[in-house]
Amino acid sequence: MIATPPGAVTSELFQIASDVPEHRRDAVLDDISSIIDTNWLTEGRFWSRQHSPFKVDHGIVLLRHGGACVAYMIVQRLAVAGTSVIYLSGTAVRDSYRGCGFFKQMFDAAMTAEFGDPAAPAEFCLCWRTRNPVIYVLGRAQCRSVVPAIAAETHAGDLEELCLSLAAILYPRQAIEKATMAMRGAYGQLRYRDEPRTQTSPDVDRWFAQTIPDSADAVFCAGWASNRWSRR
Repeated sequence: MIATPPGAVTSELFQIASDVPEHRRDAVLDDISSIIDTNWLTEGRFWSRQHSPFKVDHGIVLLRHGGACVAYMIVQRLAVAGTSVIYLSGTAVRDSYRGCGFFKQMFDAAMTAEFGDPAAPAEFCLCWRTRNPVIYVLGRAQCRSVVPAIAAETHAGDLEELCLSLAAILYPRQAIEKATMAMRGAYGQLRYRDEPRTQTSPDVDRWFAQTIPDSADAVFCAGWASNRWSRR
């Protein structure tokens, strides 16, 4: 566990999520669910003891303010054909704390732990699934290239194939549309309380509204990210 206090917000990192002590796990799940509930209308918990983030190949970052958990990020580590892959399994910020730069703060904390070693690879694949254009823009900002490349007309062939391969590994029973990387009905009964908009990237907002209009739909994304965290 690593704890750092940036201003009034404290960051807690479990690089190996299975290291979260047993006596704390229910409280962590409660915190994550309470944040999700400020963003989504749900019929049940997404993260639970049955669908658990407390695994050896997962990591968890929690942000706290005044003793309350205000944001979380869950990452999963994979390797595909020798390529290091980080999958953003879930991230959300409590509704009253949006726009505070917490995504980047959590992402940097997680990636410093993963790739800070001088022997870490110079590049890795970052992938994520979302129906939130804000998360798309934040993920795209970490990458030198990404698919789907909204709103470009062409995709990078090697990255497109890797994206499809990762989608099949992570969601083997979920169909994906190659042209858009859309996954229909991926989020089931989940519904946003307020449909998110970027305010800064109208082309992305428009693409999401036109391509995945159903709030249960999602898009699977993958990009090449440079390792800027290595202490070389």
